[in-house]
Amino acid sequence: MQRLLTLAAAWLLCVAVVHDGWSVAAADEQPTAPAAADDDREQRVVAFVAAYQPELAEVLAHLRKRKPAEYARAIEELDRSVQPLISGKAKDPRLHDLDVRAWQARTRVDLLGARLMSGKDKKDKNREQLERELREAIAAELDIRAEKLAYRKQRSAAWYDRQINRLSEKRDALIDARLKALVE
Repeated sequence: MQRLLTLAAAWLLCVAVVHDGWSVAAADEQPTAPAAADDDREQRVVAFVAAYQPELAEVLAHLRKRKPAEYARAIEELDRSVQPLISGKAKDPRLHDLDVRAWQARTRVDLLGARLMSGKDKKDKNREQLERELREAIAAELDIRAEKLAYRKQRSAAWYDRQINRLSEKRDALIDARLKALVE
């Protein structure tokens, strides 16, 4: 449901940007950033998005100028999705890289879907190009998901191998300890 809301918000923004439905003068009258937003959180999210998904950063910049309330909601929502990516780097760098790539692919699909939904003419050549790009983006998203699953499987297998080796290496000591605990 949350992803659908994100897609809907991105779609609304794309519609407004494509059709220039917002007045620049009206946008200048509104505050440039929501007053209640936590600056550290906002900076962290904006920096991450700018580094890993520049197209989304452009959408955020438009929201910030023209729809501060929507911008604040987008920052909140993005904070929830990028916080684990920001803090998870030290635990497993390979898994972190896969998670970031999966996030990039997912947001790319959402952005292309929003752009496609905002188009008027269903037979437009740009629409056909967007559909091809969206198809490729979905394929890339699925490939990354498969790569991530394969890595998790490999990691789990290695853990089980270590457990089996530990039991084999300490078999006699484990038998003696268990026997002693039961007899005494």
